[in-house]
Amino acid sequence: MGTNESGWHRGYTDIVARFTDQLAAETLAEFIASVGVTCDVVQLTGQADFATCGVRVPRDRIEELKGVLKLTPVANRLTPISAQVIAGQLAREAVPCYVGGWHNFGAGAWAPGSDLQLDAETTLRETKEPGYMVAVPASKFKDAMRLLNQSPISEAELADLALRTRPDPEDLP
Repeated sequence: MGTNESGWHRGYTDIVARFTDQLAAETLAEFIASVGVTCDVVQLTGQADFATCGVRVPRDRIEELKGVLKLTPVANRLTPISAQVIAGQLAREAVPCYVGGWHNFGAGAWAPGSDLQLDAETTLRETKEPGYMVAVPASKFKDAMRLLNQSPISEAELADLALRTRPDPEDLP
């Protein structure tokens, strides 16, 4: 088989993660590359779950990748939007993650155009629970839980912080 512009062999790669947030896709891709698996971030179109970015890896490295990542769930039974918000939050703190769950089956397992078989092969972490889940590499579990268990900043704390922070001169009229 030939290769495409980026040097990948056509037909031998799979999208293993889908995100609505490009930073989340890039953060996972950087982590995958750091463990020695070639990958890239690709733009997706026409996804039932509104994912716009995917992480693509060589098909023959997927099983190895599962073993290296040892994905550990940090949140379960989520709506699609909640899962993607958490993925974005983790990415902004440099914690790679994977969003998995029922969304892998498009509009439904038996819907026309469903890619059930392809996605069943490329799922990095399966879940038997309904809804979506967010999982992180085992080595990042403590970091993720620390971030997710922080209480949100209260309105009073935000107001106090705003009053103590000098405005940026470029923001002034």
